[in-house]
Amino acid sequence: MLLIHPSASIPIIQISVLRSADPSTHFAIGKALAPLREQNIAIIGSGFASFHNLRLMFSNAINDPAFKTRNTAWSKQVADAVTTEDVEERKAKFADWRKWEGAYDMHPRGGEEHFLPLVVCAGAAGEGKAKSWRDEMVGMDMWSFWWE
Repeated sequence: MLLIHPSASIPIIQISVLRSADPSTHFAIGKALAPLREQNIAIIGSGFASFHNLRLMFSNAINDPAFKTRNTAWSKQVADAVTTEDVEERKAKFADWRKWEGAYDMHPRGGEEHFLPLVVCAGAAGEGKAKSWRDEMVGMDMWSFWWE
């Protein structure tokens, strides 16, 4: 946070994702935090929702066309969920994220902590679509999402 606010005069409270990795519970945490937004308090989920599989990231697997196809499909599913305006429909989509194509490639079992912060933010967002920003890392698209 020092990069965006060097004076460090804004209090920051850090919370962790739950060991259970249950997406519905994480969405509910976001909904519980949502009223803070009305007080001009930002809810920031750090992680790497697009892709967080270090074994694949630093191997030649990311250059495999079949993997790139799964990564593209994964990114489309994430984008579909975050751009779902209806909160309950968004919640239902995130509840099934492990069924999305490529879910275990992008976030292997035990690596959910890099995806779940997005689920918390999706729960905190209320009605409306997320906006997105694309970057690139190791030749792959990496996406960031936010709700205003």
